[in-house]
Amino acid sequence: MKINGFRKLLAAGTVAIALATALTACGGSPSSGNGPAGDPVFGGTLKFYDPIEYTAWLPTNSIWSNSQVANNLAERLTWQDPKTGAIKPWLAKSWRISDDKLTYTFTLREGVTFSNGDPVDAAVVKANYDQHGLGDKALGIPPDRFFSDYKSSEVIDPLTVQVSFTKPNVGFLQVASFYRAGSILAKPFLAQDLNGQGQAKNWIGSGPFVVESVSGTTGITLKRREDYNWAPEGSGHQGKAYLERVVFKTVPEAGTRVGALKSGEAHIARNIAPYDEDTVTAGGGVIEAFPVQGQTNKLSFQLDSVTPVLDKNVRLALQAATNRQEINETVLSPSYPVPKSILVQGTPNRGEASRYLGYDLDRAKSLLTAAGWQPGGDGIRVKDGKRLQLDIWVAPYYQVAQPVQELLQSQWRKAGVELKINATSLTDYEATQLARPDNWSLVQGQTSRAEADVLRTAFDSGATNELHAGTPDEKLNELVRAQAFEFDPAKRTAAVQAIEDHLFAEGYVIPLYDETQVFGLAPSVHGFSTESTARTWLYDTWIAE
Repeated sequence: MKINGFRKLLAAGTVAIALATALTACGGSPSSGNGPAGDPVFGGTLKFYDPIEYTAWLPTNSIWSNSQVANNLAERLTWQDPKTGAIKPWLAKSWRISDDKLTYTFTLREGVTFSNGDPVDAAVVKANYDQHGLGDKALGIPPDRFFSDYKSSEVIDPLTVQVSFTKPNVGFLQVASFYRAGSILAKPFLAQDLNGQGQAKNWIGSGPFVVESVSGTTGITLKRREDYNWAPEGSGHQGKAYLERVVFKTVPEAGTRVGALKSGEAHIARNIAPYDEDTVTAGGGVIEAFPVQGQTNKLSFQLDSVTPVLDKNVRLALQAATNRQEINETVLSPSYPVPKSILVQGTPNRGEASRYLGYDLDRAKSLLTAAGWQPGGDGIRVKDGKRLQLDIWVAPYYQVAQPVQELLQSQWRKAGVELKINATSLTDYEATQLARPDNWSLVQGQTSRAEADVLRTAFDSGATNELHAGTPDEKLNELVRAQAFEFDPAKRTAAVQAIEDHLFAEGYVIPLYDETQVFGLAPSVHGFSTESTARTWLYDTWIAE
């Protein structure tokens, strides 16, 4: 979806999906709104500034900076239309699903090759899926959590592969379109161990660009693949990409990225801060905000912590003490919709949770009193001689994490809750997350994937297990697993709604804002778009200097 300027709201009806990841450039999203610019032109080097370093180039890696690059190197069997959620052909020209929903038979396109000249055939698809679904202990590669209940793949003939599961998985065709789980890479890449797969120089994909050079963790240059000619259905053109090169560069300072756009030093800058959106448009640039379909940006309570959040009434009180409208109007912008669900607007089968998410300070106070927390002398509640204090760490992955948390701190204080904010580096944040100290009770995050099955990945105690409950919530396990077996659309939507009802009735999560990626574009950039989880797709992008 496109936003030309700070004051235009994201239109809920055009937001669509996953995280997931359909390529909006491939028939979904309009190009950047700089006005008519004539016919697209070939050539030129596009400069893309990102605030985060480029590290760990694993196919399943979710670091925002890396995924903006990797999405242009590797392709998938299917393509998901970001407006409708429909799954369409890409490397696979067709497929069949068995009556028992356990087997998918894909027929591949002819003539597709990797950048090293190897064919994209059934054997390499099997090798990719086996590594994703089963892992490879010898190479240190764990199974991919998105390949739930994967059994095996079988080569039927050079262009036909059969993929089997032990249980039905309604979301698998979307997994096959998803940049994190569905990317098909060449056999020399698959032969690398985990460390080797984490290096960009080893990526060999079938996409429109290839890696030309890598500058440590702060930059990477892609060059156009001249013989590319298999873009997915609905692309703006066929044949090679318009751009000759793309230079990705780490520029942490927000002001520097905005200044580079205004001066012409950069063509695209990711993570434009809300307070800089007007600055970009006033300087002649364009703001484009793309919804990250999948989970909304939220706080997840950590039920293995030793903190007051183990009390359901405390969790429900914090939910009621959270004013999302104020967050949007005070520290965000209209680019970030106020959440009404655990899923971002447009995600297929998304439920409705507005009745759980209203701001009600009186209810928050009443719930805390019922939980035994009484107002103290300075307004912070006390129980058994202990203050109602919770720690939170600023998630460095999100541009707006700290200002959102600071406003949340003010909101919760009105209810008598002290929120202690810990700001640290990415390295220290990840180390703390791994150490899981006793006061690690609130984690800000989201998992992007344009499919409601993202809830199973997130909350199943046998998968990511976001809540880290010592004793799993078996009802939640049952609900998130059941939706994956439901192929009837109406029943599937009802199953997803049941998950939302349980999550919010138990107070397990606190949505903050619908996750959005905000890009600033120079006026010379045209045809820019992303897939449905806001990962850049530059095949149809061109520049007119």
